[in-house]
Amino acid sequence: MNNKDLIARHLEVALQAARLAGSYVLEAGKNPNIQVHDKHQNDFVTDADRACEQLIISTIRQTFPDDRIFGEETGTSGCGGHGRWILDPIDGTTNFFRSLPNYTISIAWELEPYHPLVGVVYNPRQQELFWGSEGEGVYLNGQRITVSSVTDFSKALMVCVPPHRQHQLVDGYFETAKKLFLATSDFRSFGSCALELAYIAAGRLDGYYELCLGYYDMAAGMLLVREAGGLVESADPGQPFTDARCDLIASNGLIHSQILHKVHA
Repeated sequence: MNNKDLIARHLEVALQAARLAGSYVLEAGKNPNIQVHDKHQNDFVTDADRACEQLIISTIRQTFPDDRIFGEETGTSGCGGHGRWILDPIDGTTNFFRSLPNYTISIAWELEPYHPLVGVVYNPRQQELFWGSEGEGVYLNGQRITVSSVTDFSKALMVCVPPHRQHQLVDGYFETAKKLFLATSDFRSFGSCALELAYIAAGRLDGYYELCLGYYDMAAGMLLVREAGGLVESADPGQPFTDARCDLIASNGLIHSQILHKVHA
């Protein structure tokens, strides 16, 4: 199987897994007694997160039994196969258990570390399924999408998310956020990195700055932004992405240099 066919087959399985997971999460969200557990400061997991990740993994294993998988809740498994899957079963867990609609299933696949070739982000509450693969563009419910055409930084709509799990970084973050806020039109924050990156890919948002993400938060969305014509990179040139920490800048590409200037000023 050549790379193009391999990518297409992995995308097919990712879409299947996302749809199954979305149906499961919608049903789980109807439970008035969702069990919420603390993992770390302001970092939560529910029984639905864990069950959803197992559902995604079992779906993948039916077709790719040996592929490596890195999931937020289960860590690393598998030792062979083709490349690596990166999973966030519910990105926006707080939104999920508070019944806010902005949570997603995020599934990516890569052959080389931190270069995803397939990305699927599904918001089941709003029935929006974003997907893309390298060289084939990005789609929302079957319609091709692209990043915005905003070039005037003063008109840009930015995502800026405080480091709610790393309070020791708050002073430096808010200094940077103030510079970005004063230079742009407005901020948004939806509580799901995967969703926010998908919105950049769809042209709904123009830029993004956040510290201390996990790679599972952003892998699928990173593919979507790049394939839709945007840019994604580390906010710290000396700190490349790792599984445990990603400091993120993303944009439509047209305002990228302005974001970099404010972040590094």
